[in-house]
Amino acid sequence: MVRARDIVVRKITRRPNSETPKYWIDDSAFETHFFNALSTTFPVGERFFIQAVRGYADRVTDPELKSQVEAFTKQEGQHSREHDSHVELLVAQGYPAIDKFNEFAHSATRWFTQKMPRYSLAMTTAVEHLTAIVADELMTNEARYLGRMSPEMGFMWHWHAVEEAEHKAVAFDVYQATGGDYPMRVLAMLQTLPAFMVEIFFRHSYLLWQDGRLFDLNEWRRGFPFLWSRGGLLRSLVRGSGVYFRRDFHPSQMDNKDQIALFEQRYPDAYNEIEEKVNV
Repeated sequence: MVRARDIVVRKITRRPNSETPKYWIDDSAFETHFFNALSTTFPVGERFFIQAVRGYADRVTDPELKSQVEAFTKQEGQHSREHDSHVELLVAQGYPAIDKFNEFAHSATRWFTQKMPRYSLAMTTAVEHLTAIVADELMTNEARYLGRMSPEMGFMWHWHAVEEAEHKAVAFDVYQATGGDYPMRVLAMLQTLPAFMVEIFFRHSYLLWQDGRLFDLNEWRRGFPFLWSRGGLLRSLVRGSGVYFRRDFHPSQMDNKDQIALFEQRYPDAYNEIEEKVNV
């Protein structure tokens, strides 16, 4: 098994608030709302991941992996709470339907975990790979993404990216250790990638529509390269998903230890460790 680095559960001490600009990436509605759309999927998504992994945790016999599962659930719990706060901020800013999106998503994910637990775990391994790609892009191309965000938003996304990079292998290892097979893993990615992109598109479109900018061609002309040009975030997501289909794929083949160390050096006082490091 390829080994990852330590998993650290961090409680952050700075977050988005009422002083956060409405368009917090270079005053761009298109780019801001893309990340807003992504952020609003996390509260339901993270809870789904926790339930999917916990559903098989009692079948894990390796003590080391058991400790990783515990750290994974604590990190994801922190992410869910912080992005819940961001959703509350968006509702206060005038985007009330976000709560309706999440009510529907919660019902759908609850059905999956109850009726199709193995497939839910396979979907979790797929989404964890997609979020690991996004995390890697944010940290590797910091000037293009994090460096253009308002300080509190840049920090929140940097923190989330670091922790996604730390625990990206946990769901995959649980899936493999409890009898998950290659065909289901592949099928889950083939379903999850387009579903993920459609979900983000609808949320992104709603946020732009609410601001009267959905049909603003200038917004799309400026924003489309951000997603689909060479180095664009969604283009990188689609390209990076390809390695998942290799039989010898493992999430830890993507090495982010230098980016994680940079975060810890830059923000030593912006979070509290609420759990000892879990050596993996």
